[in-house]
Amino acid sequence: MSSLINGKRRAKFRQVKEPCSLLIPSLDPTPRLKAAMKEALKNSPLSREEIVDEMNRLAAEEGITTNGRSQKITVTILDKWVAPAAKQHVIPLKYLPLFCKVTESLAPFQALIAPLAAQIISFDEAKLLEWAKLEIERRRLNKRVRQLAQEVGIK
Repeated sequence: MSSLINGKRRAKFRQVKEPCSLLIPSLDPTPRLKAAMKEALKNSPLSREEIVDEMNRLAAEEGITTNGRSQKITVTILDKWVAPAAKQHVIPLKYLPLFCKVTESLAPFQALIAPLAAQIISFDEAKLLEWAKLEIERRRLNKRVRQLAQEVGIK
């Protein structure tokens, strides 16, 4: 199929209605989440057994149960949560904060929000960001003060 453009025949390009997967990350967080959790496990000084024990302790402290029962997280379950091939086994959302706290990693949360072009930052980073914004505003106001001082003849 072609059309006339500036008096010349040009071939029409078929519009692609599907987004290019290289540019837009998939909204399915499962592969990213599993990879981030695996990385968090690798970077943690704790063994998988210690991580599971601490997650179970925190879950009991918080009153969080598995599927309404008092089952505990096991190393086998944790291994399934991070196994890329075990697509049907994904960490329940209620356990994700426990996992992140125990491994001291925000990467799994970051993996969840990656396609939304958002980023999770720590409280210290938030304070630094707030300071930077205030510093930029202070400099902008100082510049305006100097401009006004010049305009009224004050040096």
